[in-house]
Amino acid sequence: MALPSTRREFRIALSHVPRGITRDDAVILAQHPSESEEHVVLRVLARCFLFEESLTFGPGLSTPDAADLWAHDLTGRLTLWVECGTADAEELVKLAQRHAGAQVHAVFGDDRRAGEFAGQLRAFKEPRKGESALSLWRVDPPLVRALARSQARRQAWTVTVLDEHLYCEAEGEALDGPLTRRDCNAYRNGTI
Repeated sequence: MALPSTRREFRIALSHVPRGITRDDAVILAQHPSESEEHVVLRVLARCFLFEESLTFGPGLSTPDAADLWAHDLTGRLTLWVECGTADAEELVKLAQRHAGAQVHAVFGDDRRAGEFAGQLRAFKEPRKGESALSLWRVDPPLVRALARSQARRQAWTVTVLDEHLYCEAEGEALDGPLTRRDCNAYRNGTI
């Protein structure tokens, strides 16, 4: 018999300064029994720095062909796809080719995995005309680890996104770290 998912609730006070977004939300997600705390943290942080009204959590690890987060327009067309921690370059390049106009993001909190992903991208040709943008995000690994220390089912976070930096307050502890974004096309055409 399979173990059930754990319901996690995050009370997020978000201030995304470059985009002028200020929100206070209750964010509820299901944590798969095999999902690490670091993966949960990456999903919640990605929701903060990539915030859109229609952005929702995907079905989780139990559905491997689905995104960690995604957004669709009113017609059901995919507009945003986010994979956290274990993104596969070949799959995301194919997804970007199939869904013209959608934003595709790979989010990592591990330098080794981010480097492997960037290396995989170098094997692909330059993007086709009309292919969706593909971005690689790196969240500061010590920040991810610090936020993952708490396994409480209910947490309150204050998250501020300012330029290329994340500031978080979680359970009375002030934390911060750099947030880096790279255009994956630079890896594909050899300029990085």
